[in-house]
Amino acid sequence: MAIEVFCDQVIVYSLCASIFVLPASIALLNSFAVLAVFFFFLKKINRIIADWPVKSAHLNLLGRVYSVWKGFAPPVNFLDRPLKFLVLAVFISVVFSQYPSLSFTAFIGKFLKCVFMYFSFIESFKEEKQIRLFLFFFFASAFITVMSGLWQHYTGKDFLKGHIISGENFVPSGRINSTFFGANGFGVYLLPVFGLAIHLLYAAIRRHGSLVLVGVLAFFLVLLLACLCWTYSRSSWIGYLSIIFITILMDRRKALIAGALLLVFIFIFLPSLNNVRHLYLINDNNKGVQVKNSFLNVKSILEQGGSGRFNFWKKAVLIIRSSPIWGTGLNTYTRVLKRKIDPETWWYAHNCYLQMAAEIGIVGLACFLWMLFVLLRHGLSCCNQIKDLWTLSILQGCISGLCGFMVQSFFDNTFFTVQLSMLMWMIFGLMVAVTRLNPMVRHE
Repeated sequence: MAIEVFCDQVIVYSLCASIFVLPASIALLNSFAVLAVFFFFLKKINRIIADWPVKSAHLNLLGRVYSVWKGFAPPVNFLDRPLKFLVLAVFISVVFSQYPSLSFTAFIGKFLKCVFMYFSFIESFKEEKQIRLFLFFFFASAFITVMSGLWQHYTGKDFLKGHIISGENFVPSGRINSTFFGANGFGVYLLPVFGLAIHLLYAAIRRHGSLVLVGVLAFFLVLLLACLCWTYSRSSWIGYLSIIFITILMDRRKALIAGALLLVFIFIFLPSLNNVRHLYLINDNNKGVQVKNSFLNVKSILEQGGSGRFNFWKKAVLIIRSSPIWGTGLNTYTRVLKRKIDPETWWYAHNCYLQMAAEIGIVGLACFLWMLFVLLRHGLSCCNQIKDLWTLSILQGCISGLCGFMVQSFFDNTFFTVQLSMLMWMIFGLMVAVTRLNPMVRHE
């Protein structure tokens, strides 16, 4: 038991370290994630060895193999079934991949790493104090990253990695990206933090907590808003609006906060977008959408907006049509596009769901959406059962932040970047861990 307790502690601190270094270092992020997975397996192996004399005494060879296999299983949770189907669908896409070596490498080094990191999370985060510790590291990291973004806005260079403020066509665009490769990546990273900050601030106000805590959370929320605004990331802004909508949907008592955030968006975000990037929210023409016919032409609107995304999506659809069931194989999208050299081609679909369907097929996409649906449905159901206000706020913050994250992913490559994909799986784990704090909640 001492070994298992030690393994759990190492996993908890490794994942806390992972979320802390996530914005700044991919190498450290991977190292801490692999460390957590290693101790997950070490714990399981220790348990299998300890139980082996008793469990294997009356089993045949097949039964012993199954016992070992079952010994590596994570705690029973409501995502078990859809996740098993997702892993199977991704594995089949690797088997039938057009570039097997690329797909197999991504399957082991990216996909399974994230899955086992999720297993490690729900295996070891069993107490509220561990959840709070993780959130402390998450918020501390986000605060440093936000301050680096603010520094970049005023000086032109962030102080963590020395990134120059991003430009478009060699002209400074005014868009901050802090430690991330682009402004969109920074914007979507802020969304889960923003969702958590809103709900925790409401909980602090409602419980008449320390004025210092309320002040710190309110100040942090202002910093998040400033950085989100200065990314001028329209996809992240749409995610921001989704968070506001979900917040009201989950608890109408938060309508005042949500309304204030909506006013900030209307009177600060939108005018600044036109002044700095000379764009509107849904199109690339600062004079508005030019509709050719008198009737609303959806295709015309799409073609004038999204910085060329409509053309990227059409190419993704063509790839999906070429291999609709199992896809072209995990991590093959860029290689498939490069078969036909086109100077106007962007090597990502700028739509995670279309690119996912292209790589792992419609079956794989359906399994992922099934898992996401089960996670959100169960999370919303648990919100009606959790009595502790802080725990409820954490879960609601995760739900709203994840919804914003997923909406933004419809317009970008979020799932296909190392940092943001691992952030997504850690949020999955955090949500499951929070629901497991409540003994009245069903986990199967």
